Amino acid sequence: MRYKELQQIYSEVHLTNSPISDPLYLCIPIDEGYATLLKSSLTSKEQRLLLLLGNTTYEENSALSHLWYQILFENKKSDYETPVRIFQVEISIRKDFAKKEWLETIDNMFPGLADSFWISEQHLILIEKKDLENYSVSELFGIFQALDSDFDCYSRIFIGNFYDPNNDLAANFQTERAIFFQQKLYNKTKKEFTLSNSAIDYLLVDPMREIPLFKSLYEIWFSDKELIALLKCLWQAQGNISAAAKALFIHRNTIKYRIDKFQELTNLDLKKMDDLVFCHILIENFYDN
Repeated sequence: MRYKELQQIYSEVHLTNSPISDPLYLCIPIDEGYATLLKSSLTSKEQRLLLLLGNTTYEENSALSHLWYQILFENKKSDYETPVRIFQVEISIRKDFAKKEWLETIDNMFPGLADSFWISEQHLILIEKKDLENYSVSELFGIFQALDSDFDCYSRIFIGNFYDPNNDLAANFQTERAIFFQQKLYNKTKKEFTLSNSAIDYLLVDPMREIPLFKSLYEIWFSDKELIALLKCLWQAQGNISAAAKALFIHRNTIKYRIDKFQELTNLDLKKMDDLVFCHILIENFYDN
């Protein structure tokens, strides 16, 4: 669904980059961001139809019947006291994808799973309660990679933080949902997202793209894709040249030479974290990968 199409029917609709958690409003993820309408201006049938037409479509008689769907999407109060984290999973699948078996495997691997439901043909929500047996983030990403291999599918996942169910959980989830939506849009090859590895990009991507200065710097400094790959790897290695060289399978001196040439051009010192962060943000904002 596109905003202009919706606006032709509902002139009072507003477009926002982030979701609005106010229960008086219906907030629908669409291609450009979030379409917001006052619920009192809509019938209950219109509200359900808009959810169906938007990117939050759900399988009939499935998601709506789940308590956690109502908590996350309809701001229903929760009696749950244990902190939970929410996984948002997007799966690219073939027609013969064994969805039931895939979900059964998930259920068996996560004994602390509080609920799971599909909100569209390819989008799944998992709610996990906090306990001593929770997997680490790296272990979780490894599990989903293994599932991709076993079930011949391709998943992209956002692993949320743990939150108290009675302390703005729905609002926190909607913010994480907005972050995941934006990150998928701008990082088309990236599969694994968390709040910590997405927050900087989420906060800066739209403002920076609107300022010509930053685009000009990117075009001047980063015309070489090999240099971009090198700096991406240097960022992941936290500025460690030896680690970056090992990851790229090239000699340390080669990387040092390329960095020295880059620093001559830009007057940046990549040994300083401020300069390396600045390069990372420019690349994340303007590199079309």
